[in-house]
Amino acid sequence: MKPFKVTSRSMAWVACLSFSSAALAHHAAPAFFDVRDTVSVEGTVTAHRLSNPHSYFRVTTDDGVDWAFESGPSWTALAKLGWNELTVPNGARVRMTGNPALNGRPIARYQTIMVQGADDAASVMIFGGGRALWVQRAQDLGRDCENGIEACVMLEAVALETLRAEFGDNGVWSALPR
Repeated sequence: MKPFKVTSRSMAWVACLSFSSAALAHHAAPAFFDVRDTVSVEGTVTAHRLSNPHSYFRVTTDDGVDWAFESGPSWTALAKLGWNELTVPNGARVRMTGNPALNGRPIARYQTIMVQGADDAASVMIFGGGRALWVQRAQDLGRDCENGIEACVMLEAVALETLRAEFGDNGVWSALPR
């Protein structure tokens, strides 16, 4: 048997195999989520797991359906934006919006999180939004969150009503699941 000779060609194959296995270990959102559709779920955060490569929030609706919302960014990336264990705590009343799972299960990749205040007159916090049309307007009407988190806006009740009137069923205000 001939001894194995390390050449630039064999090293190139090793590198290709290494990179391809890393790429397969992670998935693209369109492989699991309908990126052309949006669902919005209201309920209470009953659990969360802050981890890499994705964090998860379980939201239990008033009728008892458990939804799992996956973050797009890793926990490391969220932490760099200022997130911590108390950003969206268990027990918080939320409206989460995201791209639904292709298989129809109650799973989504979140786009926005609206953490509701103690009552209708209390301020709300909105996280995320990405390219949603209402994001700039929300920033104009609200103020940066005191928690220092990027892409977090505090809105008073009047500002929230203005956004609902101007944008209707869009972003945070998209229709509840069918």
